[in-house]
Amino acid sequence: MKIIATDITNLTDARYFAAWGVDMMCYNIDPSIEKSLSVDKLKEIIDWVEGPETAIKYEGLTVPNIEGLSELEISSVVIGPFIDKSELKPSIKNIFRICTLNEGWNDDEKLILTLSKAVNQLTVEEISQIKKICKEKEVYLDGIFKAKDLAKIDSFGVAGIILKGGDEEKVGYKSFDDLDEVLEELFD
Repeated sequence: MKIIATDITNLTDARYFAAWGVDMMCYNIDPSIEKSLSVDKLKEIIDWVEGPETAIKYEGLTVPNIEGLSELEISSVVIGPFIDKSELKPSIKNIFRICTLNEGWNDDEKLILTLSKAVNQLTVEEISQIKKICKEKEVYLDGIFKAKDLAKIDSFGVAGIILKGGDEEKVGYKSFDDLDEVLEELFD
């Protein structure tokens, strides 16, 4: 199961996920979204980490024109449900569309399926729908789950899961207890 770490906003998160060897780290650089990174801050962070593929994320309504981005070798992007992927540069090879179980997944091949409830609260019908989508698309599950849910998630046929960064408790310090449990289960 692949792991994409998203919403990384600080070096603490980036170093943590890189140390675990996640497959991709995704940074929100969309200026229309709160807590997005500037290109300078993104460069600063990625200069400190190596290993995982670097991706960027646009969640707004359109792809913003961001200066300095072309200097970075970015070939993967996560886009929100309203962005027209034809706005992306041709150098972008991997496009992951954020969608829900009911909307936004028909035309895209790589999906980040956002669940509105915990995995253990999914109905039989919802699980069946997820399994059907996973047979047709490359799906990464983004939701509320614990380490104990990973076997069930794997049974859906997903390509991977989404783990999220967040705020530091103070500069350079953050508790990763919940993430540690999930990653330990995945890498055992």
